[in-house]
Amino acid sequence: MVRAGAPTVDDAFGVIAHPLRRILLERLATGEQRVTELAARLPVSRPAVSQHLRLMLEVGVVSERREGRERYYALRRDSLRDVDSWLARLDGFWAEQLVRLGEHLDTAP
Repeated sequence: MVRAGAPTVDDAFGVIAHPLRRILLERLATGEQRVTELAARLPVSRPAVSQHLRLMLEVGVVSERREGRERYYALRRDSLRDVDSWLARLDGFWAEQLVRLGEHLDTAP
């Protein structure tokens, strides 16, 4: 869903591209939290945090549970599988490059 004037996020990569959303993901990695808890000690307003959480919900990176007037958010770890796979490929690439560098250094005079 794209709204006029709103940042667009269409996948987990778009979510982690924003520094505030990365902070929210880190906080949610410890477990389900209320919006008030997530917004604590952040340099933005609670409505701004709620807007980011809505985008994250649309992408499917978080889930939402309502209890009375409170909204609780939880990280959906499975939604980050694409990011994890991409990072694993990069890890493999760099591991191979470091092995080659070590071999080169071992044979250098």
